[in-house]
Amino acid sequence: MGEFVDSADSRVDRLLSDLRHFQGAAARSAQRLALETAEAWSDDGLVQVWVNAQGVVVQVEFDDTVLSQTTSADAGAAVVQAAQSAAAKMRAKTDAFQAGLWQQVARFRVQPAEEFVEEFSGMRPEVPLSAPGSRDRRAVTETLDAEADRKDAQEWRLTIRDDE
Repeated sequence: MGEFVDSADSRVDRLLSDLRHFQGAAARSAQRLALETAEAWSDDGLVQVWVNAQGVVVQVEFDDTVLSQTTSADAGAAVVQAAQSAAAKMRAKTDAFQAGLWQQVARFRVQPAEEFVEEFSGMRPEVPLSAPGSRDRRAVTETLDAEADRKDAQEWRLTIRDDE
């Protein structure tokens, strides 16, 4: 009977260790996602908009040539259209990230407890309001890269690409 208990304890310990390892990797991946931006142009080529991971506009650039021939109402509509398109792209990145996390959770072959799902869903790193390539985004990225270099090379990492 003692061998059975030892074996069960060993499996539980391994599962808990794997879960802690996954939770740390997921937190780091979530922070990387928080640094992501998405961009889109308006259909008329007037404006390019960037949004952060929460879909908040962080940068806007106008084509001066097109802008000179545009009314303020049309310019406003173009900004909204480009911002919504960029936010939709960011949402697709977020959805892909979440799907990847749930695939990793499924490998534990346990039904997540409600409190785990709530805790996991609550993992929301701070999302910068700065423009792409800004100093604060670069600083956080460098910190995450340094952390990743110290971690096990076999650690699970989610990679998100914008293949456009």
